[in-house]
Amino acid sequence: MAALYPYISEGAHPGQAIAMKVHTLVWVEVGKGKLKTLSDFEVDIDGQVSVVVYKGDLRIHLLLLDQNKDAVAGPCRLQLNSYLDENASYKVEDECLTVSATIKDKAATVSLKRDNHGKQTKCVMTGYLDITAYLEADED
Repeated sequence: MAALYPYISEGAHPGQAIAMKVHTLVWVEVGKGKLKTLSDFEVDIDGQVSVVVYKGDLRIHLLLLDQNKDAVAGPCRLQLNSYLDENASYKVEDECLTVSATIKDKAATVSLKRDNHGKQTKCVMTGYLDITAYLEADED
């Protein structure tokens, strides 16, 4: 199904504060932000992040352009900070929504799926940057 809710942590809602974490031997918080928009077809996150390869603002905006809940693949628009791919695409496979895009002339994928019994959104980015991060409600 090509709606975002099955791939975003349970209970997520617009306006929610979120924490970004990575897991090595222990959980480490690497960023904070706000879920500005969340609907069946759009997610917009604004925040700050500090990881080995980057420290600064973080903006993630994904829009499924076909707005078809029954689709398993289709066109989308992906923005990562100032980089925008208006001609990205998505596919649904193995309980995961994967976006294929071009970031700074490099092929990139971003995969979203629920993790930790639905409490987190696992985000795996490969290509432009290789990182796995987990988004969850910020309890602070």
